[in-house]
Amino acid sequence: MNVKLDKKQMILYGFIAGLFVLSYLAFGHYLSLIMSTIVMDHGNITSDLILMTIVFMLFVLISKFYKYLTETRANAAIEKLGNQLIDKIDVKSRRDSETIINAIMVHLEEYRTFETSFIPTIISTTAKVVLIIVALFFIDIYAAVILLFTAPFIPLYYILVGLQTQDESMRQATRFDNIGTLFLNLIRGKDTVTYTDSEDTVVKRLEEDNKGFVKETMRILKYAFQSSMMLEFITILGIGLVALEVALRIIIFSNIDFYTAFFVLLLAPEFYSSLKVLGTEFHNGKLALGSYDRVKEVLNQDTANEYYRGTTDQHAVEALSLTLSHDDKVVLNEASFSFNKTGFTAITGESGTGKSTLLRAILGLHEPKRGQLNVLTDDIGYVSDQVYFSDTSIFDYISNQKHSEEAVLDILDKLKLSASIDNLENGIHTPIVNHDIPLSGGEIVRLKMARVLIDPPSMIIMDEPTEFLDATTEGLVMDHLYELKKQSAIIAVIHRRQLLNIADAHYVMEEGQLKRGENQ
Repeated sequence: MNVKLDKKQMILYGFIAGLFVLSYLAFGHYLSLIMSTIVMDHGNITSDLILMTIVFMLFVLISKFYKYLTETRANAAIEKLGNQLIDKIDVKSRRDSETIINAIMVHLEEYRTFETSFIPTIISTTAKVVLIIVALFFIDIYAAVILLFTAPFIPLYYILVGLQTQDESMRQATRFDNIGTLFLNLIRGKDTVTYTDSEDTVVKRLEEDNKGFVKETMRILKYAFQSSMMLEFITILGIGLVALEVALRIIIFSNIDFYTAFFVLLLAPEFYSSLKVLGTEFHNGKLALGSYDRVKEVLNQDTANEYYRGTTDQHAVEALSLTLSHDDKVVLNEASFSFNKTGFTAITGESGTGKSTLLRAILGLHEPKRGQLNVLTDDIGYVSDQVYFSDTSIFDYISNQKHSEEAVLDILDKLKLSASIDNLENGIHTPIVNHDIPLSGGEIVRLKMARVLIDPPSMIIMDEPTEFLDATTEGLVMDHLYELKKQSAIIAVIHRRQLLNIADAHYVMEEGQLKRGENQ
């Protein structure tokens, strides 16, 4: 996957990096002059020392500014990618939520080094390598030739290793996603694992995936270790040849002065050090690009079509030639219907006919195949039979940061939940972590009802609202729904026929249609 780079930004980086390297060369020049004066001439070094200090300070300031600029630009780029990933959390991504979370929390962070380190380092070290070799051609052409001859071996070796590790990193990113998804699914289904005595099977599956992940990680580390050994060998060889060339010219040929020899021996290690950095960063950059590929895979997924969902001021919901499908099965075929702006609308039907799918479409969580679905408002409350809470507390969940403790306690008392909540160690401030809440199924339904009752929305969508309730509690909830339907539109999928007693309209889903039913 190719990363699109901003040309103007690259030119700016290159210009600043060039100033950075020139200031370093100037520093080396004055340091060599000072050393030559001290060793050979025993003269005055004050002016050269002052100039070297000025140049060194300039070198440090440019270096700091370059780091600040590149990190600021890089973090902005990462933030932009992160926002794009968050925008991908839509209807079609519901089942891929773990992949998106991994893309944001893991792969995006691993790619961050490409923006914060790889790009600025590659530009600065490339500038340093080029300018040093150019400078050496004017200072000592023989040393420049040696550097020019040995230099290509380092990046060439790293390119070969980097290309291999990019493929390995891509496969590792996929494995990490799979392990993460498996682990999250096991956490969610921990009760099922316990009740079905599947602990051994689950542990074995996790151990197998983990062993495979560790094995491939060690293979990548082996490439890195081998490349480091080869890199050190080439570096030592190159510096040794330059030192030998300088020594021969000083001792045997006597055709090089102290200033030149010192300057060459100062620049040669820096040259090879820069090449090492280039090689290392190329290796790391390829690893980061493996994570970038995973991020782009998520970003390139088809987005949900939200144009099907319009508005209406005549009805709570209005469907025009609506076709819904679930797992390639058409559950609603070219259906047209409307629900009243207030009152209780009950929907019944056999299991699997698509009742919950219809509710999700009304909520904007399921994209129809065809047709238009208009809703009165986005002010919708949702009470489902799924146990799902964000990480929060009971008080924050009910109050939604709008109501006082007194109001929350009052609504809990009306729903006969006060005793159960008071028995918890922290009462209404009990934390809800990873969707885990120490209440029964019926109490969870009433807790969700409390959120709706304390701040009634214009529309309330309910999926099996009395499924976990006993007869007494069901009657209590029905009383509240009876009052609530006077000001809101309640659309509920129901199995228990008692709720038809308070229904103002009844529809039956069957044979791909939504037909009028009888109230009982």
